[in-house]
Amino acid sequence: MDKEFNLIAVISIILKWKRPIIILTIVSAIAAALFSVFVMDEYFLSKSEFYPTNQFINDRATIFNTSSAGTQLDYYGGKSDINRVLSIANSEPVMNYIIDSFKLAKHYKIDTTSSYWKTKVSKKFDKNYEAVKTEHDAVEISIFDTDPNMASDMVNAVVANVDELNKQHVNETNKKIYNLISSQIIEQQKKVDGYIDTLSTLISKYNIKVVATGGTVVVEGNDAKAVQLYKALMSNQDNAVRELNNRINIKEQTEVSIKTNASSLYIVQGAVPAERREKPVRSLVVLITVLVTLFVSIIGVLLIEQFREIKKQL
Repeated sequence: MDKEFNLIAVISIILKWKRPIIILTIVSAIAAALFSVFVMDEYFLSKSEFYPTNQFINDRATIFNTSSAGTQLDYYGGKSDINRVLSIANSEPVMNYIIDSFKLAKHYKIDTTSSYWKTKVSKKFDKNYEAVKTEHDAVEISIFDTDPNMASDMVNAVVANVDELNKQHVNETNKKIYNLISSQIIEQQKKVDGYIDTLSTLISKYNIKVVATGGTVVVEGNDAKAVQLYKALMSNQDNAVRELNNRINIKEQTEVSIKTNASSLYIVQGAVPAERREKPVRSLVVLITVLVTLFVSIIGVLLIEQFREIKKQL
């Protein structure tokens, strides 16, 4: 006669095998506890949170208020700034910088003579590294490591490297403008000097005199054409001098912008060594092990009893 396999039957089988199930569960709990204490590495979490700033704040136009009068500027950057910073933080150059700077191959005990060792190091670091946007639209960099001091040092190094790469384009643009203006100033100075030499020649050759009366400049000489030429060249010289001074002013302002070199990130929370480990959570490891063992044990004894029942029927 077939034995109905229902809830009562299941409970009956579990009670029948309760002693082995309990023993196996206790043994697995003890084994999990020992494994988590003596085998599993302890990982410490270190993180930093920051906001990207509006880099236009350090532009010469903003510093000297040459084109932004009446415009309200936000100190913090927008979504595009956040996305750019996140892309930089998750980029290969930043990863490689940390891997090389902190000699992570040695730290992770990966043999550098083995095949694809760099890939192995990168994967392990990537597993312990995260750069995300928080619910408050800040950027958070976090790293897990077995050494709490090294974890915080790596996070701070990432933030510093991200800052440098984020400013790189702006700084390079300012330097190009500075170099271009410097070369233009040299050429403009040559023009001004040329006008001065020509005007000096006309003065001596045609006995030209320049008299300022009541704010008006009067040019006199013994040759009318030479006087007219002198006036035209003097006007051109004034324009050239104004342009020269304007470019010198732009150069000085750009130099200030370059030397300012303010951080492109506002650090809300810098990374510090963690006092307590973040993982493994030993109680959770033991609990999961106990639950899995209990489940597998119950399924196992049910299958054993089912096989026995089938064997009897045969």
